Amino acid sequence: MTWFPLSLGAALTQAAQFAVIKGRGRVIPALVIVAWGQLLSALAWLAFFLFTGARFAAPLWVWPAIIASSFLAISMNALLARASARGDISIVGPMLALSPVFTLLPDALLSGTLPSALGWLGLGLTLIGTVSLSGGSSWPERLRTLLARRDALDALGAAVLLGMLGAVDRWAATGIGPPSYLLCSHGASGILSTLLAIATVPRDLARSAAPGNLITLLAYGLLGVTGTGMQTTALTMAPASYVNAIRRLSAVLSVVLGRALFGEPDLRRRLVSALLASAGAACLLLAR
Repeated sequence: MTWFPLSLGAALTQAAQFAVIKGRGRVIPALVIVAWGQLLSALAWLAFFLFTGARFAAPLWVWPAIIASSFLAISMNALLARASARGDISIVGPMLALSPVFTLLPDALLSGTLPSALGWLGLGLTLIGTVSLSGGSSWPERLRTLLARRDALDALGAAVLLGMLGAVDRWAATGIGPPSYLLCSHGASGILSTLLAIATVPRDLARSAAPGNLITLLAYGLLGVTGTGMQTTALTMAPASYVNAIRRLSAVLSVVLGRALFGEPDLRRRLVSALLASAGAACLLLAR
């Protein structure tokens, strides 16, 4: 059962990333946060190849997927960073748990797979949990209230992009192996996001090297690297559906951290919603 604590640790690091950005990264532009996170991840995977001597492969046919994943990853992480900095992480986490829903169509197109009955049950649980995040006497009112929140919309956009990214990652990593793919995708994303930051927010990028900002960005990046490392190790011990289902518990952990660290409201409702969304995501992933 070693894979279980590793997967749970990956969930905790993702929730902790939300908390780091809300607590310390509100003044740092999202694009700068993304650039640091992606570059640190690329360096970590480069170190993996240097120290293990593993074989690296990056054939030409996989580069369209790498380029697509770079744009998706930059956009997704930028939306998550903005949502975490400006909103409630107890909303961001459960909204992100919707990502398996948005993997269905691209996964069907790329891999020819559709969910089973368990998957459709998961879809229903996820949607119920998400709509329940906000108060209201009826479901349409709850949905309107939720979609009126900027953090919820940003997190929803991130969930859509993460769903698409998951389908691309699955297709490409199956072809060349996760380590090679992750080095290429993080490296391309890091270079592209850094160039965009130089072109759009050069002063903020320079200020990111200041001690206070540097601590925040290193903490954010190292949490991401650690989470990816734990998740990747867990994937060598158990099916991907099990590992990814447990990682969706970051929704629950983000609600707990949001209340404990920032006093975010509606603990009971958001916790129940996060549990439903996580259970739905687990059904969707386990149904594959």
